[in-house]
Amino acid sequence: MRRLLGVLVLISALGFGVPTTWRTIHRRFEGVRSGVTLEGRSMERYYEGEVRIVVEQMARQAQKAPKSASVHKDTGVVIPHENGLYIDVDQTVYDVVNAPAGTALQLYGIPVVPLLRTEHLQVLTDLLGDFSTPVLGSPDRVSNIRLSLQAINNTLVLPGEVFSFNEIVGERTIERGYRNAPIIVGEAVVPGVGGGVCQTSSTLYNAVREANLEIVERRIHSIAPSYIQHGRDATVAWPHTDFKFRNNTQSPVIVKAEIQKWRVRIWIVGKEGGE
Repeated sequence: MRRLLGVLVLISALGFGVPTTWRTIHRRFEGVRSGVTLEGRSMERYYEGEVRIVVEQMARQAQKAPKSASVHKDTGVVIPHENGLYIDVDQTVYDVVNAPAGTALQLYGIPVVPLLRTEHLQVLTDLLGDFSTPVLGSPDRVSNIRLSLQAINNTLVLPGEVFSFNEIVGERTIERGYRNAPIIVGEAVVPGVGGGVCQTSSTLYNAVREANLEIVERRIHSIAPSYIQHGRDATVAWPHTDFKFRNNTQSPVIVKAEIQKWRVRIWIVGKEGGE
């Protein structure tokens, strides 16, 4: 090594291309060893700082966030979770810099598992609450009920989460398919867009009661509706009057809703005991 340095000093004195020569030789002794690759890319002779830049670029492409398990809105089928991937940049850089010659390396990845996994939803088969009311009224009213039932059907409510009817169903407008049908306003029954939706919220309220979930917000109609006993109803109106409940158990629950045999049926499934 001393002889080599002496040669470099002599070359420097003679005015030759020392910087380039010196860097080449320095990389040979201080850079990554020959034949080292990372994900198929040659890292030979790279300095540590350069290795880090490459690894950070690769990590941005390779890393991915985990995806929680979910429930398909139309079919109710459990959609499996997907693990994410975290790339440990520091460990990968260390591995490359210290790798023996000829080593083929991969990014140092750590799987990231989501909190809500497939197995957590597959066990939600216990019937916690179930309630139905008779289908009454005009075809337009029934159509409004169907739309609102579709909106809340297969809704997953996590532990501690608050279900808001208005948030889930959204504004009832002509553009969104809702029709004119009778609604209760004060002491009168008048035509209004979305008439009949309160039957959905009232049926849901009673299913929630049966499931012993926490009622957060609820108001009754000013006059008795025809489909249920007065006092067991839950009126809703966009955006100021809502029906809300909280999943106060330790397990997720799923709201199911549809018209069955001319009954508006809403039921809630979960895990008995909420564990």
